[in-house]
Order: sequence, then structure tokens, then C-alpha cells
Amino acid sequence: MKLPPDELLQTALFILVGVMGGAVKYLRQIQQDVKKFSIIQMLIMLITGGFLGMLTYFLGTSMGMEGALIGFMSGMAGLMGDEAIRMYSDKFKGGMK
Repeated sequence: MKLPPDELLQTALFILVGVMGGAVKYLRQIQQDVKKFSIIQMLIMLITGGFLGMLTYFLGTSMGMEGALIGFMSGMAGLMGDEAIRMYSDKFKGGMK
């Protein structure tokens, strides 16, 4: 799958939005004393958020959604983290219905 430059930039933007969602989740957990700061845990949240932002971008574009809605969904997926992965897995485990 080869992406044109403008679509590649758009994909990178939504990955970044997902990363920011993961960062917000981690910082909120630190602020609420749920977790102590750990660079490894932070990197895990950022990578997970970016991965979810990318998945959400591909899902949204395949469904014909507008860019702003996909951006919102990418950020929320990054913020949800492993909960979003669980939701995506449950929804698409048996294929799209």
C-alpha cells in the first residue's frame, strides 16, 4: 500500500493526535496519583496512542468520515488506550458485520 504524500502527511497528523491522547491519559493518571512517573510507561502510552490514532484514521477514511471527525476520534482513541484496543478487537473479531 503506497500512500500519496498528502495522505501520508494526514496519516502522520492523526497518529500525532493519537499520541497526544495517550500523553493526556498518562499525565492525568500521574496528576490523580494513580501512577508514579515512569519513562517506560509513558512511552508505552504514547506508542499505544499513536497506533490507535493510525487505526482510527484508516477506519474513519474507509467509512467516508470527515477529517475533523476522524481527528476527534483519533484523539479519543489515544486517550482511551487499551480500552479502545479492546473495543476494536471485540467489534472486528468476527469480521465486519
